[in-house]
Amino acid sequence: MRYFIQFSLILLLIQSSYAGTIEAKAFISSEQQKRYQDLIEDIRCPVCQGQSIGDSNSGLALDLREQVRKMILNNNTNDEIYSFMVQRYGDFVIFKPPIKPATYMLWFAPFLFLFICLFILFRSISSRPKIEKTN
Repeated sequence: MRYFIQFSLILLLIQSSYAGTIEAKAFISSEQQKRYQDLIEDIRCPVCQGQSIGDSNSGLALDLREQVRKMILNNNTNDEIYSFMVQRYGDFVIFKPPIKPATYMLWFAPFLFLFICLFILFRSISSRPKIEKTN
């Protein structure tokens, strides 16, 4: 029983260290709150790379969330907010970057890779010798 209590206490201590912070941001309307949530989920954290600024706890993500909040309160449009972020951090900062010559490989490389794999698969299947069944 003693080991169970010790194990339970350790689990409680570990769990508290992974607890996230809850941010309370003041907005004029619920529409602004929704825009804020949508924007911070669509903007990638430049530090964490795999997370949005809404999911990241890095210092830069906190600053970017605050910047997005200020821009929403100043009645900036979503396009203005996106262009502000792209000017400072490049197309990488948006989870859905625009299709332009600099991002062609990003958009079309998966399809090219799939085409090459299907081509190789087709060639290997068609060049395999046929096995005749004898009964």
